[in-house]
Amino acid sequence: MSNAARLDLARELHDGIAQDLVALGYQLDLLLAPSDTSMESRREIRGMRFRVDEMISKVRREMYELRDQKMESVQDFLAKIAQELCGSALTKVYIEEFFINEVLSDNVRAIATELLRNSVSHARASEIELHLRQIENHIYLEVRDNGIGGATMESSRLGLIGIQERVESFGGTLFYQSNELGTRISVTL
Repeated sequence: MSNAARLDLARELHDGIAQDLVALGYQLDLLLAPSDTSMESRREIRGMRFRVDEMISKVRREMYELRDQKMESVQDFLAKIAQELCGSALTKVYIEEFFINEVLSDNVRAIATELLRNSVSHARASEIELHLRQIENHIYLEVRDNGIGGATMESSRLGLIGIQERVESFGGTLFYQSNELGTRISVTL
C-alpha cells in the first residue's frame, strides 16, 4: 500500500469509525446517568462501554500504524526476504496487498522466513514459489519448492513443529505435502 493510500485510510478511520465509536461511548454514558437505572442494566452498559473503549483503542493503534512511514508492510518484507534468501531459485512470487494486523504480521514474517530457509537449506530447491493472499478474511501463505522433499512433522526438529504451534495458537491451519518431487506448505490464519 502506498504511503498516500495509508494516510488516506488513516484519515478515513479517524473521521469515520473512530468518531462513531466515540459518539457511541457518549450515548452509553448517557444511559448510565439516570439514577433509576437498575444495577443489572448498569453492569451490562458498563461492559458495553468497556468494549467500545477497547475498539476505540484498536482503531487508534491502526491509525498510528498507518501513519508510521517507517513501518514496512508484511508484503514488502516478504518480497525482500524471499529475494535475499532464495536468489535465483525464486521463480514465482505472488503477493496481494491487504491489511494484516500487527500481531499476525510478525507471525507471517517469521513463518515465511522459516519456510523459505527450509526450501533453500534443507530441500536444496532450485525452484521456489511464494504466495500470499487473502481468502475470505483469512491470510493464506504458501511456499512451494522442487527440492528433495521428505519434510514431515516427525522428521522436523523445530522448524515445522514451531510453525504448527504458532499457527495453532491463532486457530489457523497448516497443510504440508512433501515427496521426492518437492514440498508444498500452506498456512491459513
